[in-house]
Amino acid sequence: MNSLMGKYLKINLSSSVIADEKTPVEWVELYTGQKGLGSRILMENFDPATDPLSPENKVVITTSVMGGTIVSCSSKLAMTTKSPLSGTISDGSVGGHTGAELKYTGYDAVEIIGKAEKLSYLYITDKKVEIRDAAFLKGLGTFAVDAKLKEEIGDDELKVLAIGPAGENLVPYACISSEKYRQLGRGGIAAVMGSKNLKAIAIRGKLGVSVKDIEGLMKYSKEVTTRDEVTSDDNEIYDLGTSCLVDYSQESGLLPTRNFQEGRFEDAEKINGQSFKDVRKNKKGCFSCGIACGNYVVDGAASVEGPEYESIVLGGSSLGIGNREKVIEFNSICDDLGLDTISAGGTIAYMMEMTEKGLHDFGIKFGEIDAVIDMLTKIANRDGIGDEAALGSKALSGKYGGEDYAIQVKGLELPGYDPRGSWSMGIAYVTAPRGGCHMSAYPIAEEAWGELDPFSFEGKGKLVADMQNSQFCKFSMGVCDFWPINDETLGRLFELSYGGAWPADKIYKTGERIFNLQRMFNIMAGFDRKEDKLPGRFHKELLKAGPPKDIAYTKEAFDKAMDEYYSYRGWDELGRPTIEKLEELGIEKKFIEAYKKAL
Repeated sequence: MNSLMGKYLKINLSSSVIADEKTPVEWVELYTGQKGLGSRILMENFDPATDPLSPENKVVITTSVMGGTIVSCSSKLAMTTKSPLSGTISDGSVGGHTGAELKYTGYDAVEIIGKAEKLSYLYITDKKVEIRDAAFLKGLGTFAVDAKLKEEIGDDELKVLAIGPAGENLVPYACISSEKYRQLGRGGIAAVMGSKNLKAIAIRGKLGVSVKDIEGLMKYSKEVTTRDEVTSDDNEIYDLGTSCLVDYSQESGLLPTRNFQEGRFEDAEKINGQSFKDVRKNKKGCFSCGIACGNYVVDGAASVEGPEYESIVLGGSSLGIGNREKVIEFNSICDDLGLDTISAGGTIAYMMEMTEKGLHDFGIKFGEIDAVIDMLTKIANRDGIGDEAALGSKALSGKYGGEDYAIQVKGLELPGYDPRGSWSMGIAYVTAPRGGCHMSAYPIAEEAWGELDPFSFEGKGKLVADMQNSQFCKFSMGVCDFWPINDETLGRLFELSYGGAWPADKIYKTGERIFNLQRMFNIMAGFDRKEDKLPGRFHKELLKAGPPKDIAYTKEAFDKAMDEYYSYRGWDELGRPTIEKLEELGIEKKFIEAYKKAL
């Protein structure tokens, strides 16, 4: 079906019913694949008010329409659910080869609902799909799960999505490991799997993927790949991976330090890109990748693929830790236990600040490396103080105070960019559908690291919304964030792979539709403008070094920028998409009617 496999898999773990469903072409036309298709499948016959840890919640796994083809950087995998941490819609994506592998089983997507009677794993191939006993995997870390499933099934090429103890114990920010070294699932997707008694998903496919115009696609792919070639000469991501951003943030004065109290870290050079390159053993790329940003590093007894910038910051400077080996260890332990490094680090940083300021003694202070490592195990096993830390910084601040020090939006801890040094990042954080997230828009590249004034809101509502619309279609088409592809090129690749006409304006409009669909979900789940807010710290405290020094990031200016953002989007003053906007975007009538009832 022109790069679409034509069917998706529905699995009810409660009843053990497994069925194939035809992939509706109209869904693909409206939402393409991955993020968009996952959101659309989630909302089918689903109440956004559903308890995230109930059997009724869904886990939706989606491939991209161009996945598994020769199109470079286009085979990411997405998982979508309702988050147990934020209560919002939550989707995460992962690179590597798992997305292409699932496509080769013959499925565009997998929808999982219900709860298995006992700990189980799914075995999905192009010949059969089975729910299997996972008792032998109980309590194991994700690394061991990957190894044991390959041994059990007798296939070293198996692609495994696994949860660790954190997911089994329903930690709301538990994440999923894919192919051992790649992680997915901000917002606790692994906890949703754990609530379903689903320990892992093992995937092995051997089918092929057809495309609309193979000769045209090969020619155009070669042309754009050559044109957009990324090398170490012109892109530090190729050379250093995302760790190169440590120096950028340090220079810009927005590197989160000691729980975002400061924007520069005295030991930044000990944990920057060059420091990790010094212990790099190998580079890795994803399926059909021309960038190979993955780095396998070893320092002493610690090893990991990465660490990525966010893990370096939230496990390093934000905790007051400038020890490269310990940052790698932090990252590796989180991956094995199945913990999101951003939320784990953000939560521990809150606990450190509360302790040092005498507001509540959590028994851990900035720079206490060994205590951090010990805390991770306690969190994953819900052991002692770890049981409380497992709730996340928002829940802790609701109990112990210090809400300004809980650096989160909608319960999701913020990544590694202080918005006081790049004002538009604040708009991006509060409007990202899954909560505090940098993946829906990345205006910092245009502000602090580009040509735009980072300390002005002029025109920034439009900037963020436009970025979000383009990003949401790009991600739904499965294309990696690191490929600097424009809407016109993306549309042409989609035409040659899938068919039809996909001009740049249609690409943009598709992304806008998907973004609004996710916003609808959140409104129906009980959210509106009152949750679109930043931690008080950013409005009340000034940074004291670098370009942002002593520049106020006032709530008044931020609120005015949000008014402009809502107006540009066609939303009302409470941040709710208007019915007229949803109809203009072609959102299905049944969703609009359900949305009306929720308003």
